[in-house]
Parts: sequence; C-alpha cells; structure tokens
Amino acid sequence: MAKKKQNKRITSGGSVGRTPTQTIVLQPTRRGGLDVSEYMTAIRKAELIDYPQRKKLIDLYKDVKTDSHLFAVLRKQKAAILSTPIQFLRDGEVDEQMQEHINSPWFNHFIEDLIDHEWEGVGGSLFQFYKDEKGWVKYDLIPREHVDPINRTILRNPTDLRGESWEEFSDLLYIGDPRQIGDLAVCAFWVILKRNNVSDWAELAEIFGRPIREGTYDAWDEKAREKLIEDIYGMGGAGVIIHPDGTKINLIQTGNVSGAGDMYSGLATYCNNEMSKAVNGNTLTTEAGDKGTQALGTVQQEGEVDITFFIKRQILDILNYEVCDIFAALGINTKGGKFAFVPPKKKDPAQQVTIVCRLKQEAGLPISDDYLYEEFGIPKPDNYDQIKEQAQATAAAIREGKKEDKTEDPDADGDESAESKGKKSTSKKNEDRKFIDRLRSFFGEAPDSAGADLDW
Repeated sequence: MAKKKQNKRITSGGSVGRTPTQTIVLQPTRRGGLDVSEYMTAIRKAELIDYPQRKKLIDLYKDVKTDSHLFAVLRKQKAAILSTPIQFLRDGEVDEQMQEHINSPWFNHFIEDLIDHEWEGVGGSLFQFYKDEKGWVKYDLIPREHVDPINRTILRNPTDLRGESWEEFSDLLYIGDPRQIGDLAVCAFWVILKRNNVSDWAELAEIFGRPIREGTYDAWDEKAREKLIEDIYGMGGAGVIIHPDGTKINLIQTGNVSGAGDMYSGLATYCNNEMSKAVNGNTLTTEAGDKGTQALGTVQQEGEVDITFFIKRQILDILNYEVCDIFAALGINTKGGKFAFVPPKKKDPAQQVTIVCRLKQEAGLPISDDYLYEEFGIPKPDNYDQIKEQAQATAAAIREGKKEDKTEDPDADGDESAESKGKKSTSKKNEDRKFIDRLRSFFGEAPDSAGADLDW
C-alpha cells in the first residue's frame, strides 16, 4: 500500500532564526571571478552521475544573466510569449471560473518560471502548489540547488549528499530531466568571453585614452616634491609620472591604439551576435548589421516566430498534462477542458482593412459586422440595431429616388444618351486620327520609285 503524502509545505530561510522544522537553509549567490576554466568546471560538476553538484553552475547562470545583451534578448523572447493570452476551453467555450485563476498574477509568474526553466533549469524545476487563506492558488519554486532530482530528495544545504524525500510532501510538480544543465550553457560561454574582453578594452582606454602628466622636481628639495605631488594629483585621475629633474623616462605605446580598440569592439559584437542566434535564432531582429535588408529581416523574423511557437507548445504540454492534475488535486474542476493560447491577430491593420474591403466589394463576400468589430477592436455602439435600421432605410430611399428620376424624364435621358454617344464617337475618331499621324511621323514618307537612288 502506497504511503499517503502529508499535507505540509517546504519551508526555507536563512541561518538566523532557523527552526528545527525548516526544510531549506538558503545561501547567497556567489558571483564574479568567471573565466572559461571555471565555466567548464561548473558544467563537469553538474554532470556527475551519482551526486551531481549543481550549486556552482546555478550561481554562474545567475551571474551571466546580468549581461545587458543577454538580458535584452531573453526578455524579448519572454515578452513575445507573455503577450499572448491563455484561455481554458471546455466544449469550445471559455471557462470563466478557470479564467479567474489564469488572469491572476500568480499564473503569469508561473508562465515566466516555465520559460526560464528551459534556460536555467539545472536538474529540472520543482514546484509546490497550495491554496492561501482566501482560496487562491499559490506556488513556490523550490531553489534548484536544494533539489536532488536523481534521488528525489530536498537538501537542507546545497552541498549535502542526502536529504528529505519529496514524497513526504503533497501537490508537487516536477518538470524537466534530472540530468539537464539548462540552455544557458550555450550563452554563458559568450558572456564570459565578452566580459573579459570588455574588461581589457576598458583598461586599454584608461591607459592610452588619456594624456599622461609629467612633473619634475629638484632631487634635493623634498618640500618641492611633496608640493608637486599634492598639486598634480589634485588635477584629476589621469596617469601621472613624477621624477627628479635630470632623470629620463621613456613611454612606449602600442603601434595602433585605434586598431586595438576596433579589435576589442569586433569581439564584443561577435559575442553579442552569438547570443542573439542562440536565443532568437537570428541577429537582424535584435541589431541591424551592415548587410541587413528588410527582406532578410522578414525571413529571420519568421524563424523567430517559429521558435516562440515551439516554446508555447512546450508550455501547453505542461499545463494540459501536468498542471491540470495539480488543479484537480486542489479541488478545481478541469475535467473535459484544456489550456490554449489565443491565436494572434494581424499586426498590420491597414493591410487587413484592404483585404476585407476587396473581399466585400470585389468578390461580394458577405462579412459579418460583429467580425469586423472584433477583428479591429472597435467598440460596438449600444444602439447598434437602431443605427443599422436607419442606415438601411436611408440607402433604400436613395435607391428609390434614383429610380423615380429615371422614370419621370426619359426624353432627357435619351437626349443625354444621344449627346453622350456623339461625343464618344467624335472622341474615338480623333484618337484614331492622332494614332495614324504618330505612326506616319515614326516611319516617315516612302520615297518615289524614280527619286530613290539605290545604286550604292
């Protein structure tokens, strides 16, 4: 008989005020001192078979996410997903009761964590769901360094080898692969190279980008030396050389400081491009390059949309096959329903208006007014039926008025028609004459048989 899970929470906190029942003792993130060797060591420790050590790699991911370019491309991808609303459909209709949970802040944060899981989910991600005192669903993302997914235990300290089995806790949701290291491993390498490169670039600018001030003093005058040091250091933070009068100092600079700066700049740009390709699959939708064109940017934008669609599919799989069971365990009815993203609307309203007008006027396709209101986001007036009836009555009156005018004055129409036909006939003759004249002027007049001298 399976052991029944206890209805208890996983608690966390610092060392100060720690209680005996506290499950997790949190530790600060260690940042800085990154290089390629540290990066490779962190990955190797996280990929150990029996007792992987993921703390170092998790801290490394938190550190590299402070890179401005990586932060921007990740946020761009996340915004593209979060800007698409999610609905819970039951029998083809939106379930309003479930929609209240979907529209709550916790659900939006949960989707953000699902997006981040693909990038920084070292060893997967473990969530615990519960209800607060008001009946709203809440959840906690258990710190990944305190989760051992291979042995399915919760570690009090990240370096512990044994912990408390998570089977003792209820309403847990684990997603991912116990041996995954997260897709940030691809971007972290370029962030480390870029960070060290920019550090050297800044040092180059600090040394050779500002003039060096030189001061000399009498070797036997100590007061003059002290006064010179005081004055010259008070002028700012540029390079300073102070030496006794009569001594010689040579400054040897690099042959091409500007070229060295271009080299550092090129490497930083290359690292940014590699991060853009790793996240969005392209570079032109993030930064315009020298060879960027609108057509090429459109093609790469379509590839980026495909990547976003792929991530949405993964999120829906988790919601429909995992989260529905959690909701049911919390007493929320999810039977017969499913989560779905709302299909995105066209982003070019001018082009959409042109298409609708051509379909209605040229093809004669009947189009519902309700569809137009919904498609273009136009609010439907409260007295819509009255306005529609008035418009139809006005259009009918105009059509009747035109019929009566034609019936009452047939002679005028006949005269006007005859006059119009005469004008059209005269215009046609003039156009034919003008065409013949242009044709004659193009070819010229043919010479007479007697006047042509053909003896060449």
